[in-house]
Amino acid sequence: MGDRRLAEIVSPDVIAIAPTETMRAALAVMRDHGISCLVATEDGAPVGIVTERDILWAAAHRGLDFPDRPVRDVMTAPVVTVAGDTVLVDAYHLMVKKRLRHLVMVDAAGKVGGVLTQSDLVAGLGHEGLSEIKPVGAIMTRDVVTAPGGISVREAVGRMAGRSISCLVVVRDGRPAGIITERDVVRLLADNPRLGRLTLYDIMSCPVVCVEADRPLFEAAMLMKKRRMRRLVVVDDDRRLLGLVTQSDIVRGLESRYVRSLKSALDEKEQALRHVGDCLGEKTLFLDNLLRSAETGVIAADEHWRVTYVNPAAEDIFSICGTALVGRDLREVHVQYGVDLGSLARGLDAISSSRSHEFSFSLPADDGPRHYAARASGIYDTQGAPVGFMLVVRDDTERCRAGEHLERLTRNLERLVIERTSDLTAKARELTEANERLRDMDAIKSAFLSSVSHELRTPLTSLLGFSKLIGRDFGRHFLPLAAGDAALAKRGARIVENLRVLAAEGERLARLLNDFLDLSRIESGRMEWRDRPVDLAEVIRNALAAVSGLFASRPEVDLESRLPEVSPVVVADPDRLEQVLLNLIGNAAKFTAVGAVTVILDEPRPGLARVSVRDTGPGIAPQDRERIFDKFRQVGRDPEGSAPAKGTGLGLAICREIVTHYGGRIWVEPAPARGAAFIFELPTTASGHAGASASSGKTRLREKPLVLVVDDDPAVSSFLIQFLEGEGYRVASAHDGESALAAAEKLRPGVITMDMAMPGMDGRAAMEALRRDPALAAIPILVITGHGDAPLAAADGVLPKPLDPDKLLTAIEKLLARK
Repeated sequence: MGDRRLAEIVSPDVIAIAPTETMRAALAVMRDHGISCLVATEDGAPVGIVTERDILWAAAHRGLDFPDRPVRDVMTAPVVTVAGDTVLVDAYHLMVKKRLRHLVMVDAAGKVGGVLTQSDLVAGLGHEGLSEIKPVGAIMTRDVVTAPGGISVREAVGRMAGRSISCLVVVRDGRPAGIITERDVVRLLADNPRLGRLTLYDIMSCPVVCVEADRPLFEAAMLMKKRRMRRLVVVDDDRRLLGLVTQSDIVRGLESRYVRSLKSALDEKEQALRHVGDCLGEKTLFLDNLLRSAETGVIAADEHWRVTYVNPAAEDIFSICGTALVGRDLREVHVQYGVDLGSLARGLDAISSSRSHEFSFSLPADDGPRHYAARASGIYDTQGAPVGFMLVVRDDTERCRAGEHLERLTRNLERLVIERTSDLTAKARELTEANERLRDMDAIKSAFLSSVSHELRTPLTSLLGFSKLIGRDFGRHFLPLAAGDAALAKRGARIVENLRVLAAEGERLARLLNDFLDLSRIESGRMEWRDRPVDLAEVIRNALAAVSGLFASRPEVDLESRLPEVSPVVVADPDRLEQVLLNLIGNAAKFTAVGAVTVILDEPRPGLARVSVRDTGPGIAPQDRERIFDKFRQVGRDPEGSAPAKGTGLGLAICREIVTHYGGRIWVEPAPARGAAFIFELPTTASGHAGASASSGKTRLREKPLVLVVDDDPAVSSFLIQFLEGEGYRVASAHDGESALAAAEKLRPGVITMDMAMPGMDGRAAMEALRRDPALAAIPILVITGHGDAPLAAADGVLPKPLDPDKLLTAIEKLLARK
């Protein structure tokens, strides 16, 4: 009969309870139905089991309020389960191996399908399983716990829970006088959870059903079935107590033909198991030594929550002797140390084959509380069935203290950040106020520079213009008269030289003023950029033409150029590019005593134009090659090493600002032979190159037209009239915008030179009025101004004060040619 399936003998009628129900309700159900266990389920799946043994233990250890606790605080979990198709004899071996009195059967979905008890097992295997006709005395339990009938029921319950036994026998003169069982306690607790002052005499069952030790075992089993009992008291012929025989004893004593058939197979494997056992012993010894030397605490327990192993590290952590802990129930230990059993149950419930339960705790120590991190894991056999638990504890004090220290540092840092933020906010507010003041000062500076530039440029125009005009007239008309008088000729030559020095110094002063004002406008963003596609070779030719006079007076220095047949085109202001070239060529000429200054234009790669200005001077020291582009920075590069540096040191700074504005870069490096090479690169346009351009000379009109000079300064106006008349032009003048309009309408001049700052109608208003008049709109207007940032929308050309006479003639001729 041992080959029957559990589903054939187990009743599917299972009495279950939710784990959230109270133990009071569970006690009532067990009393009313006369059952020995309740299965706790959630959605039909077993999550725990409450047995009479669990209730007995809870009554002894959980206090008087345990009936009001939820079932999950008392139940045993996890539940050992089997499938419905399990063979009965396999279930028998599982119950014997794990010392179980109940086995929960589940279906394929994991739902509860029944509970196999020891009574079911005995009935299922049949009494023929006791065919060896064993006497009761062969399997009975001789170590019977007895008690006098006068002790309290509460004390009796404590004894039963402490010894994990199912009954107490009350004896008198060595003979059984009564018995109290787990079921008696359950019924009593259901009616009176506080137990009161009852003694064993008040509740014990008597008379006691006894059996002689020499009676056949199957007769004892039949008697237990008939009386519906789970235990019998064994006595001798004089009815003196010898022991107890329980259903557990009968289950362990069952040896049917199915069991005997397994013995031969077990004998065959015994030798192999012995070898495996030896190997396991060696590994166990190694593991034990390893765990003993570990700094991590390790505690192990079996599936019934009894402690089986404690390593020395765990003894040190919990200050407890391992030998005193082994064999004790985990729940009893937790109760002793005041740990909530609900927390223990919830932690163990969270454990599965794929998940551990992690938690932390603290224990007092001499140097302050020590912090520990713990992890509880399940131990499973090869089939995945739970066989125990393991707790691993690690001293986490240093990490926690470091974390606390870090947290303190973080708080201090946050406080410092708040303080610094407050300081920075105040500084930012001060900086904002300072910026506002700087903007106001910048506006004042701009207005001042505009005014000063006009006030300086206008007299400079007169000084330079009249010095050149006097020098020209003196050389043409008066110096020839002194040809016969050596003393007078010498004095005349000295006058010419003095006028030349006066003009040269005036031009130098004008250049310094222009450099300072240009840099100021670039940095403030007020520079006017008249960008258009520019033939870079044409710009270089214009710059070379402008400095040709400088080299004409120095035959020991040649001016050379190497330009391509097809010139690259860049988008830029041609005047600003010419300004860069004039600065670089002028510097090269100034520091070259003998040799040549060479300007080279090439394309190092597509989309990039490169201009190099090389000289044969003394060169520039490596440490100065970057600093020379700083404002007001001058480097002594005189060929003789003795001449002081001249100028403001702004020329190269302006060159860098202009080149950088157009997305290029400028630098200096040693020339291939000797001297220095100033190089700048600019991006070219996508349209390609300009065609080969012929050199353009100055175009002089044979018939000189009328030029209308408009300027409120008599000195400037007088200079312009004398100079232009000396060049063959007819000249008329006007002192403000209104008179300029009247003169233009009457005289219809070929070109008008227009000053900007005039009383009454200024130059801007006058130009707008001229452009609105269809009869006068086509007259070219050349603005001559001391304001570098004058509006130019209506102008055809612009010349800054002080005037260069050659540039004035060239500009007028270009405007007339275009007209």
